[in-house]
Amino acid sequence: METWTEPAREVPVAGRPDVLVVGAGAAGVAAAVAAGRHGCETWLIERSSAIGGLATAGLINLLLTLDDGAGNQVVAGLCQEFVDRLAALGRARFPPREQWNREDPDLVAHWRRFGLVWGAPESVRYSVAFDPEAFVDVAIDALRGARVRLRMHCWFAGVALADGVVRAVFVESKRGREAILPGVVVDASGDGDVFVAAGARFEHVTIPPHLWFRVGGVTDGPRGAGFDTLDRGRVLVPWGPHPDRVDACDPDDMTRAELACRVAAREELDRLRRAEEAFAGAWLDDYARMLGITESRRLVGDHVLAKEDAGVRFPDTIARTGHWTRRDVVFEIPYRCLTTPAAANLLVAGRCISTTRYVHQATKEIPAAMATGEAAGTAAAIAAAAGAAVREVDVAGLRRTLRAAGADVGG
Repeated sequence: METWTEPAREVPVAGRPDVLVVGAGAAGVAAAVAAGRHGCETWLIERSSAIGGLATAGLINLLLTLDDGAGNQVVAGLCQEFVDRLAALGRARFPPREQWNREDPDLVAHWRRFGLVWGAPESVRYSVAFDPEAFVDVAIDALRGARVRLRMHCWFAGVALADGVVRAVFVESKRGREAILPGVVVDASGDGDVFVAAGARFEHVTIPPHLWFRVGGVTDGPRGAGFDTLDRGRVLVPWGPHPDRVDACDPDDMTRAELACRVAAREELDRLRRAEEAFAGAWLDDYARMLGITESRRLVGDHVLAKEDAGVRFPDTIARTGHWTRRDVVFEIPYRCLTTPAAANLLVAGRCISTTRYVHQATKEIPAAMATGEAAGTAAAIAAAAGAAVREVDVAGLRRTLRAAGADVGG
């Protein structure tokens, strides 16, 4: 590739927060709220004009799942708090506890209409359908309550690493290039942008993209496509995957995928109007504002959580998750899946934590991402307050703190 030498320049310092969270998806929001609630000056930066990531802009407004497929809740903490807030607004729907793990065909069929039943054998799970705009409102309220400084329209652009420490995080915006000098950084970018810039080991894959969309004007009666939403006549269509794989870290590849998926999704809506009476008079409400891509880069950290770790108890477990398509499967997520020897003040949260591709199918989901985000934000606050490296955090104390906040960290 042809290169160009950029002259050295002085970069203005935008601030020196205790904790900087990069990426305001569900994991990043949870990390920032957790850090802010522990009294740290916390900044959250987001490249777009929306927070919530795939849960909101991606229209994947399903929490799959908060249970283990055997009737037991395994994700709680901030994720459960968000569910409670959404329910109080009347903008969430989920099966009551007495229905969890039931195989009754009528119950299964009812909750399948909301997109809450996947895998086999089919049963009712503690999963949640929610309104994405309400999720944004709940997230904003939680961030404000934790006194987090949210800065949108601000792109991560690189790091300055010295002596194994991220000394500066560079960002780009309409104000130009700036530096943020954080105590601790949480990479919740989804694509692992920060840990890649810091030189951490990682794996990188391509996947087929989705583009979910919502349709209004759907009439009552039988239909073969789409999920019920909280609004009468509105249906969520989980379109995809597109047959062509995409590299989420290649802008040209992503542009091609965006255009191709939009054409294909429009063709699917036209097909539904012709093929199904319920969709005959339907109109498009909106396409997701981001492609449904759930995997790109994954950290190879201090521990890589693997298939054989299912059911294993770790002394440094900081979160647990079930598997949305498999029953009675639980993965405990050790703190070491969030850390890397590449940088002493860097933690990773969300779908790019250190797992194999198999386990990633469980840990990429929104509840698990929020659980690892809450753990990363709490650990970042502890490390920042002590001026310590994140790998030196007292994990027993971290577990006690998380448990006191309502998180499930195992036995």
